[in-house]
Amino acid sequence: MATQVIIVRTLTKEDFGAFAYALALAGVGRVLLSLGQGRLLSRFMATYEEQRDYGRMFGAMFLAVGTILATSVLFIGALYLFSDALIGSVVQSDAAVGLVLILVFLSPLEAMDQVFVSLFAVFSKPSAIFFRKHLLAPGLRLTVVVILVVSGAGVGFLAVGYVVAALVGLLLYLALLVQVLRERGLLKELRPRQITVPFREVFEFSFPLITGELALLSMTVGGVLVLGYFHSAVEVANYRAVFSSARLNTAITASFATLFLPAIARLYARADIAGLRNSYWHTAAFVAVFTFPIFALTGPLAPATTVTLFEERYAESATVLAILAVGYYVNVMLGFNAYALQVCGRIRYLVYVNVLIAVMNIGLCVLLAERFAAVGIATANCIALVSQNLLNQWALRGSIKSRFIDRQCIACYAAILGGTAALWVFQLLASPGIVASVTAAALVSLAVLVCSRQALQLGDTFPELRRIPLVGRFIG
Repeated sequence: MATQVIIVRTLTKEDFGAFAYALALAGVGRVLLSLGQGRLLSRFMATYEEQRDYGRMFGAMFLAVGTILATSVLFIGALYLFSDALIGSVVQSDAAVGLVLILVFLSPLEAMDQVFVSLFAVFSKPSAIFFRKHLLAPGLRLTVVVILVVSGAGVGFLAVGYVVAALVGLLLYLALLVQVLRERGLLKELRPRQITVPFREVFEFSFPLITGELALLSMTVGGVLVLGYFHSAVEVANYRAVFSSARLNTAITASFATLFLPAIARLYARADIAGLRNSYWHTAAFVAVFTFPIFALTGPLAPATTVTLFEERYAESATVLAILAVGYYVNVMLGFNAYALQVCGRIRYLVYVNVLIAVMNIGLCVLLAERFAAVGIATANCIALVSQNLLNQWALRGSIKSRFIDRQCIACYAAILGGTAALWVFQLLASPGIVASVTAAALVSLAVLVCSRQALQLGDTFPELRRIPLVGRFIG
């Protein structure tokens, strides 16, 4: 977040718009190159290790890596050979074309990074993922940005720095993985002649994720492309400046997903539907409650947050931030329904929903972008995100034998709705500054936490908390 704020404050709107455009296109490549395998690899690795099927376990790993390498050669080669036709026909600025050709190397690096995250979720401790993904990687990018500010280098230096930072992090991951496999005694199970590559199982399971990622890309990238078609890079900057702030509402979800998927895969393999259901709602409540402070500042209290982070020149982006925050928070607050549906075999349904959402979002973007600019794109994204989550949640009821909202979570979600309404009224009546906004968000978040104690089961999840005076009494 600090990196994003410094970049927006340092670059002109034109430069930041071009950089954000190129970075968004690199995100498209990351999804397409892995063909959905990187994020779901932990599911197969956990299942095969549970069954002691080491041949398929290593086969799934090599399939993911091989897919990324093969598609990367084709993707990057095509962009460089036909850059005028593939990039120049869409991007009007020569500088933006150059940035795309640099940041395209982020696509395979980040796709491979997701493979390593999945592997560490199965074989190592969460602390290893936390260090690499949430300390080292952001730290390297922040270092690049600080050098940019001190040296006064251009946006091209920023693009190259992002690629180098990703490469350094990936090499460290590789070294750590070899060490972890050796410690667990799995390297001795690596017998080339016994490796079986599970093409059918992996691609059948990953196909709905590809459609899901395409639906997500229609929001993260499709809107940018439509906005760039109707408006200038300045309007793209107005939209993308606050986009990362809105996406902070998915930060806790992204962290938990890596650990949640192998856990429910094991439960489903044991036919423990009751355990799966309990794990699902417990995780959903945890994510909803601990994401609420982020939502409070980026949703109801967005005006003060936007001006504080990005200065007055981006004040008009506050509405964009608030709308996007609503969409992303609603999309995560009911839990990992898409992952649970995949584990339960509802593949065809997910494909239909994802395609529907992608088409609907792009259609709404085209309808709203010309007249409402960045606000129109944000509105289209919000409608798509909310619709996707509600459709998935409706289908999940039968798969895990659950209500639309579990009884133990009703008080939790009621508190969230009440707290959101109170903050929005406060914003409309008082137009608070950042100090008052943070104070209000903290007080309401504390109230939500108190009302959600039963759903969170903090004492069972974190038994160490029981030993802390007052806190132990609070969690019961």
